[in-house]
Amino acid sequence: MTGFDRIARFEDFDGHRSPVLRWRPRGRVRAQAVFFAPWGDEMNQSRRMFRLAAEALAARGVGGRMFDLLGTGDSSADFREATVAAWLSDCRRMVDAAQREGGPVILVGCRLGVALAVQASEMLVHPAALLVGWAPVLQGNQQLGALLRVTRIARMNRPQMPDPKALWAAGELAWLAGYPVSATLADQLAALDATSAPRAERAALFELRGAQDDAPLHASEGLRRRAHAWAARGVPTQALALPGPAFWNVADLVDVPRLLELTVDCVEEALEGVTGHVLRSEVKQPD
Repeated sequence: MTGFDRIARFEDFDGHRSPVLRWRPRGRVRAQAVFFAPWGDEMNQSRRMFRLAAEALAARGVGGRMFDLLGTGDSSADFREATVAAWLSDCRRMVDAAQREGGPVILVGCRLGVALAVQASEMLVHPAALLVGWAPVLQGNQQLGALLRVTRIARMNRPQMPDPKALWAAGELAWLAGYPVSATLADQLAALDATSAPRAERAALFELRGAQDDAPLHASEGLRRRAHAWAARGVPTQALALPGPAFWNVADLVDVPRLLELTVDCVEEALEGVTGHVLRSEVKQPD
């Protein structure tokens, strides 16, 4: 175990400034991890789990980066300006910064953030050592469909509420789960498809479900199919189901220690063959 420093500062992205939280190990740096947040309030609820994962990895010599996408969190832009294209631009900037450190790159995403991580991996010069997906949402249409279903249910009780699709057709914003969504963002979400294998040496996909009578949990058929498809494309992929709450979608902040433990284990396993790499960040660089 090693100590680490946590550094927060605003950085320039394309079209906005956004906070970047970094974890820097004080000893030898073995790799760099980039964390990709999920949609909307799910991002707020997942911050603690990301922070705990980043701290656990930093204590093992893995640096980390967490950032706010355009229009989210403390970004200087408004959510009205958000597009998938802008989010991917932000993600690629962070991945590029990580790979310029000179060593293995680890990508960790939650929910829709897994799709962004997969897409961002395509820009890597060398494949990521590992992609970790927590409760992955790999198609934007899945996220959009869930938001529209909630709105449709609400409109059953409040018929005066406007139809989001009618608002988009008229060039207006539609409020979904408390966020102003433009027609451009909706269209790009619907088109987002990250089911193709990432540019990574390996991957690990995790589902969280409520335990039932101590019965063993198995990954869903859909997650197993995705793991098999990625493995067929040359990316060995684990598909695992764990007992635990959907921490991204609960009123109170909750931890899932077993998910953190397995994430760290997967990173250690991925780095076993690359511990001889030396990151340029071990040599003092100007900020």
